Amino acid sequence: MRHVGCPFAEATARDMCAAASSAPDVEWVAVTHSSPAVTLQWCALVGGCDELRLVEDESRALYASWGLGRTGVRHFLGWRSLREVVRLRSDDGIRNARSDGTRWQTAGTFAVDAAGVIRWRHIPRHAGERPDLAEAVWALNLRGPLTA
Repeated sequence: MRHVGCPFAEATARDMCAAASSAPDVEWVAVTHSSPAVTLQWCALVGGCDELRLVEDESRALYASWGLGRTGVRHFLGWRSLREVVRLRSDDGIRNARSDGTRWQTAGTFAVDAAGVIRWRHIPRHAGERPDLAEAVWALNLRGPLTA
């Protein structure tokens, strides 16, 4: 997740819960860089976290170990992200909430098989680009190499 309070993090959490319902054999893990208390408060506010295992990484060391560093201003203030935040608000009622964490954190989504092999990944080109979770689940059913 980018940060607690981010509309894209909320939309992704909702997407993950919906995907978890259709793929219950997959363990769904959401990583935030907020404290456990703030993360749980946010989850209660936005919903969509019941099916997820929550991991808090306040130091963002876990993010770094997966290659997820800081973004630039165009990542979350570029026209594509701004267009998507407007769409989320109008279509889904999702808006920017009280923020905790850094807006500069890059999000990332990974599909890791039972042997620990990364079978799929999604590193967004802009903050509003969400992962295709059906594609991630599909990749777990393959024996092939990493796809991006």
